[in-house]
Amino acid sequence: MTRFFLAVLLSAIIAEAKPSGRVDTFEDTYVLYALDAQVRQKYHRSSAFFGELYNRTSKKEYLYQSLRMLEEANDIKELAKETAEALKRSPEDMTLKRFEVVALLKKGDFAQASQKAFLLSQNSSNASDYLLYGESRLKLSDYKGAVGALKKAYALDFDESTAERIALIEYAHLGKKNEAVKFLKEHIGTHGNSVAIGRRLASLYADSGALNDAAALYEQTYEAFGDPTLADEAAKIYLYQKDFSKLTVLLEKSHINEPMLLDLYVQAKQFKKASELAYKVYEEQNDPLYLAQSAVYKYEGSARRNDPALVSEVVGKLKKALMDVEEPMLLNYLGYLMIDHDVNVSEGMGYVRRALAKQPDSPYYIDSLAWGHYKQNDCAEALRLIKQVESMIGTGEQEVKDHLKAIEACKTKEKN
Repeated sequence: MTRFFLAVLLSAIIAEAKPSGRVDTFEDTYVLYALDAQVRQKYHRSSAFFGELYNRTSKKEYLYQSLRMLEEANDIKELAKETAEALKRSPEDMTLKRFEVVALLKKGDFAQASQKAFLLSQNSSNASDYLLYGESRLKLSDYKGAVGALKKAYALDFDESTAERIALIEYAHLGKKNEAVKFLKEHIGTHGNSVAIGRRLASLYADSGALNDAAALYEQTYEAFGDPTLADEAAKIYLYQKDFSKLTVLLEKSHINEPMLLDLYVQAKQFKKASELAYKVYEEQNDPLYLAQSAVYKYEGSARRNDPALVSEVVGKLKKALMDVEEPMLLNYLGYLMIDHDVNVSEGMGYVRRALAKQPDSPYYIDSLAWGHYKQNDCAEALRLIKQVESMIGTGEQEVKDHLKAIEACKTKEKN
């Protein structure tokens, strides 16, 4: 923690403990020591410093801070002991009574905690008293009583965490699913949405099967607060529903899953968008596979595939990408592109052979090699290879059928 932040905390403690505004060196120093120990999570040490401050000044705020540090340390035995001793001196101190209930709850003495919390909450205008009573009833599995106490706390400060707990208990333990949903909707309508409330209500929608409502609320809450985990939850629902249109729009504005968005563009044959996105990801991650994908999608989406400038650009990007990766599909794609467009047939065949070295039984790579031999007027070898392809996958694919027809004509011409 910075010295500045410590100084801010120091000022806050002293301001609360010293109404007169008067400052003395001892108090400043010990508060600083106590806060430093707290920041370092040395809670027993911090408690000791605050305890010494209380002993020397008799200011209750230091006593409360000392007890809070024992609670942070989870030293329940010492917390109960110190609280009991303090209550002997100040039996009507409400803050000490709250610490007493906390200690009882942490010890597991829920019945006694409930009794004391109930007395605390009588005619109280402090939400924390009802929260303590609600917690004790919850520990005793009295869910109806817990909700009653929590609703009294909520009526005092409209705290969203209290609202969330009320809805959860009603939904999961009391079977009041519609009431729980209605309660959170009313909270949002009156006090506004938040990440926690929006997420909780959306999860209740999803659990009850109202997936459209859940996805819409996740997305609305994401748009309001920008938490990417909310967009992710909406995306999961759209994916489950196979609503690729909404999923695409969500991914475009949230950027939470660029690879998924890229797949969606490709499935929808939106190759221009796919190419641009792949190149963007390549620039961000410096991953050559995305450079290659960008080149492939640019070619596939073009209406002028025979344009020498386009072919040259695509070949150049694929060559650059394949300097760092050895991906058979891309090697074959580059090789066939160079063969088919007569860029450099021999070099293209070299790329195809690299692909075949990885996957020697691929009929598509063999087809590319056959086409290379055809381009070199090596008709006999071209025919041997294309017949091999025919025996493997038949001639159902138009490109294989076209290649077979051309190569057979080549062989006939060669014989003549």
